[in-house]
Amino acid sequence: MSYKERAFDNPLNWSFTAGRVFGIRIRIHVVFVLCAVVLLAMEARHAPESAGFGRILVDALGVYALLFGVVLLHEFGHCFGCRRVGGEADEILLWPLGGLAYVSPPHDPAAHMITTVAGPAVNVVICAVCSAVLTLWFGTLGAVPWNPLHPMLPVDLNVLLTASTAQTWIMRLFGVSYFILLINLLPIFPFDGGRVLQAYLWPRKGYAPSMALATTTGMIGAVVVGLFALFLEESLLLLMIAAFGYLTCWQTRRMMTEFGTVDPTGSGVDFSAQFSFPADEPAARRPGYFERRRLRRQARKLKEEQQHMQEHARAVELILRKISESGISSLTPKERRILEDETRRHRSAGA
Repeated sequence: MSYKERAFDNPLNWSFTAGRVFGIRIRIHVVFVLCAVVLLAMEARHAPESAGFGRILVDALGVYALLFGVVLLHEFGHCFGCRRVGGEADEILLWPLGGLAYVSPPHDPAAHMITTVAGPAVNVVICAVCSAVLTLWFGTLGAVPWNPLHPMLPVDLNVLLTASTAQTWIMRLFGVSYFILLINLLPIFPFDGGRVLQAYLWPRKGYAPSMALATTTGMIGAVVVGLFALFLEESLLLLMIAAFGYLTCWQTRRMMTEFGTVDPTGSGVDFSAQFSFPADEPAARRPGYFERRRLRRQARKLKEEQQHMQEHARAVELILRKISESGISSLTPKERRILEDETRRHRSAGA
């Protein structure tokens, strides 16, 4: 479905296209932009008067830019992982709760596992590189923000006293990637952790039972995360994530029961990566390069044969008309051969 054909009664379609990379369209939800503006205003409102507005603006926009870039790379990981196993991936949507990758891998557990793990693998690489740089730069592992409750601050706060601007931004890059990794590893469907659990259970219990177990675990996990968020100062984002995960799990279970489908959003996507396929019909594996080339040759040959048959039929029609007007003696040697070929073809078809 093209962008212009999207139904705007679905809130997920309230977005605009930001560009296309590697054949993948990148869309940005309008609420993503609105949230950035609101959060920026809140940062400026609660910042101390001693801090200049320009510094606040640069820091806030910088963090949002890091978030945008890391989420985008995470979703590209899903897309490339899906293409690696022969699936299709053509679109990414960035929205307030993260990213949505429109991917459709083959209907088998290994393909789904690889597609899912490819996203968090990007975050692991980013965190590993940032950790190595910070450790070598400061000479201590305490410079790395390992604490999941404070992913932007180093474990050893003393390093902040001597940290340069570049070192501070590397810490922030680590923190953003680390936070996204932790959130996606939650065993809450449709986050990556829930999808890994479902792909792991699939060959052992079957597709439908594995989906039921994954969504049940996801609902329980969402309640736990929601309760945990109540004891944190910055709880709004975790509460939104918990609510989204619980509602998605609940809707997935309901739709599987009523309609036999696994697409809870009606759009072919989920928070991290939606795998759209019929629950009871395996999706066809995408042909490889040489197979696609062979199929193109066959299609071209078939088209040429059809054109030849059409030209032959027109020539026979003209010959028959000429015979009726001027007699068979008026035919040229070429026209006689065409008529003889058509006669033999009819006799062989009748036999």
